[in-house]
Amino acid sequence: MTAPHLVPLHAVSIRGEDARERGRNRGGALAGAVAQTSRAYAELFGELGIGEVDQREAALASLQALRAWDPEQYAELTGIAEGAGLDLLEVGRTVARTEILTLAPAAPGECSTLAHQADGATVSAQTWDWYDRFSGCWHPQRVEPLGGEQAHAGFSEYGIPGKIGLNAAGVGVHLNILKHRDDAPGGVPVHAVLSRVLTRATSVAEAVEIVRSAATTSSSVVTVVSPDRVAMVEISPVGVSVLDGPGWQAHTNHFLAEDRQEGAMLLDPSSNTADRLDFLEQRSAGRPAPRSAEDLVPLLCSPLEQRGVALLPDETLPAAERLATLVTVRTDPVRRRISVSAGVPQRASQASVTYQL
Repeated sequence: MTAPHLVPLHAVSIRGEDARERGRNRGGALAGAVAQTSRAYAELFGELGIGEVDQREAALASLQALRAWDPEQYAELTGIAEGAGLDLLEVGRTVARTEILTLAPAAPGECSTLAHQADGATVSAQTWDWYDRFSGCWHPQRVEPLGGEQAHAGFSEYGIPGKIGLNAAGVGVHLNILKHRDDAPGGVPVHAVLSRVLTRATSVAEAVEIVRSAATTSSSVVTVVSPDRVAMVEISPVGVSVLDGPGWQAHTNHFLAEDRQEGAMLLDPSSNTADRLDFLEQRSAGRPAPRSAEDLVPLLCSPLEQRGVALLPDETLPAAERLATLVTVRTDPVRRRISVSAGVPQRASQASVTYQL
């Protein structure tokens, strides 16, 4: 297994005359990796006790929910499947992976997000932690817009139109998974919500309305940033709450909003989400406003031996338990700039892809 920070950065540019063609172009250019990523999720779900029939039923239900909510994005996924030579449900398994994971007893994978809100100078950064077997299943990307859309850039998993990114209007998104007792499969995929925000939102307010409009059934926090604002939008099956305000804001993997505590759960009883949040709050407390998003990178650099915000894979663990920081991303909305690096933030300066929108 290649160490996450040594994974080659395969940056791609995606375009098309319409949604379905853009999807076909993505699927055709990345066919092998799209198929590999879908197979990796099938194996992961199986190891977590989610059978093939349940996977396909959950993927189908989420695709149907997406078709009702965003027909153009559904057409784009159809195109991805066509271009990659796959059944649509194989692509749906990847796009709806957060929703399918609600069928597992414990939700794996934890991420940490840090942002600073200031007028005309808001910046943000995130570590994306996931199984190290997926270290080759993501890529930096720039997506060219269709009519009425915004160009956007950042990174995504193979087969997903958009994940963590920033658009040409200066609206960016981050994602941290949460858990609620009422989580269930079948809703609009949260990754589809991220994609729609990136292609459509021109302000934080518009982004929040897009999030609210989606019939989601799993829990997450979508952090939305713009040059002047940070909004951490906590989503659960029973409601949506928005956390915002000036200065430093941090989020990990448990609900923070007071009105979202009923039914809130940890992803796993052994989760270190509270420790990671404490670390970020202590590192940022009292610090001056950052001059750029790069100033946030040192604040994410927890001691590697502590296995906190910055996480190296533990080779002594079985593959089903071996998590790692796969990506470090930072966004600078006012400059319309986003940078993506492989691995822990300590390695961010070694190799990055930076997009200027």
